[in-house]
Amino acid sequence: MTDSSAEDRMKGVEETPPAAGEEREPNPAPEAAGSEPVDSTPPVEPAPPVEPARPIDLSYPRVLASTPPSPSSFPHRPARSMAAAMLAAGLVIGIGGGALAVTLASKNRPLAALGQASPSPSSPATQISGSPPSSDAAGGLSPAAIYKQASPGVVTIASVVGSSFRSFGEATGSGIVLDTQGNILTNQHVVANARQTQVTFSDGSTVSGTVAGVDASDDLAIVKVSVSASRLHPLTLADSNAVQVGDPVLAIGAPFGLSESLTSGIVSGLNRSSSAPSGRALTGLIQTDAPINPGNSGGPLLNAQAQVIGIDESIQSPIQGSVGVGFAVASNTAKGVLSALERGQSVQHASLGIEAQTITAAAAQQDGLSRDSGVLVIQALSGSPAAQAGLRGSGSADSSDDIITQIDGHTLKTIEDLTGYLNTKHVGDHVTLTVVRDGKTISVGVTLGNFQAQPTGG
Repeated sequence: MTDSSAEDRMKGVEETPPAAGEEREPNPAPEAAGSEPVDSTPPVEPAPPVEPARPIDLSYPRVLASTPPSPSSFPHRPARSMAAAMLAAGLVIGIGGGALAVTLASKNRPLAALGQASPSPSSPATQISGSPPSSDAAGGLSPAAIYKQASPGVVTIASVVGSSFRSFGEATGSGIVLDTQGNILTNQHVVANARQTQVTFSDGSTVSGTVAGVDASDDLAIVKVSVSASRLHPLTLADSNAVQVGDPVLAIGAPFGLSESLTSGIVSGLNRSSSAPSGRALTGLIQTDAPINPGNSGGPLLNAQAQVIGIDESIQSPIQGSVGVGFAVASNTAKGVLSALERGQSVQHASLGIEAQTITAAAAQQDGLSRDSGVLVIQALSGSPAAQAGLRGSGSADSSDDIITQIDGHTLKTIEDLTGYLNTKHVGDHVTLTVVRDGKTISVGVTLGNFQAQPTGG
């Protein structure tokens, strides 16, 4: 926006400089009648000070988010002081499904758009952006063909979020039709604390949905709808283990409430990690540069055969939208829990029952640790498998805490390594930990229990 008053003040202030080699004659001063000749060159007086022009305002309108209904669905939370500082700078933007979340460059955030007005279902806004993937040697489809085939199997999910006493707002996300029985896959954070859920199909029709099952440790949920099989167009869940960096991908969803939007890109990375709404490490994520934004949560990340390889879950960004770093829960992760979610059963995740942190070289030096990698046991939770096995943690990081370096002979460098291995086990399985305690290496046997929500544990 141009500052017109500043522009007016600038007019005539600066003279056009003389051309190279040109000398300008000063304007002669007028002589009074009868006066004696005087030097025609007037003394040079300093130019009056020029008021500086005000800067031109190029800022965009600030985006405000609705009040968060519940902090429990934050998969990440910055330090309060940083959040306050960023709020003051206008950098804190809510993008949480069912809650207000904060986008920070070092954090991943859920993508369901809170308080976004959805366009009219009768006139969905279809957008294609990003670099379209080219056909591959295996006979990949064009973006238009993928969209035509897959979009009828993508829905928009709108949830009224709140408690039994009052509503806090509306969370908007996306979903994937799984079968003709009415099962729709989405993210847990899209339907967290939902009092009512509405599902809008690609033809613009809307029906009520019921949350059948949730898994806050994988950020997945099933919404059930009762409609005729002819209205349901299931998508296929592909083998996400076959995905490679560089594969072309597309995302369909409702970014900022714009239903049936298509974006495209490639797989940028594999086996990324984040933190689930339960606080458990969320591993095996697929990274993509396909633009995904608030409202894409729960929608499909598709391969060149129009099959689902991931469920769009979060972004890493210093602003209110995509900067090309998005993450999706791998389709194979979803396959492992679908049966329980569809039946409304609780999904169990094998756990040691510890609060722990990844050891870095800096942390090792600061806390006087004997190892510069591994998992430091901060606390063995009361009554947990770890506590029963005798694992030790002081409650704060120091040299007296146990350090887990291996599990069943597999080297551990991070909490994500530990969680990734536990994901292959079941509640009741027995594992053997290699532990460094007081400078000595010992073996500790643990019978795994079911994960209970904790801030940072395995």
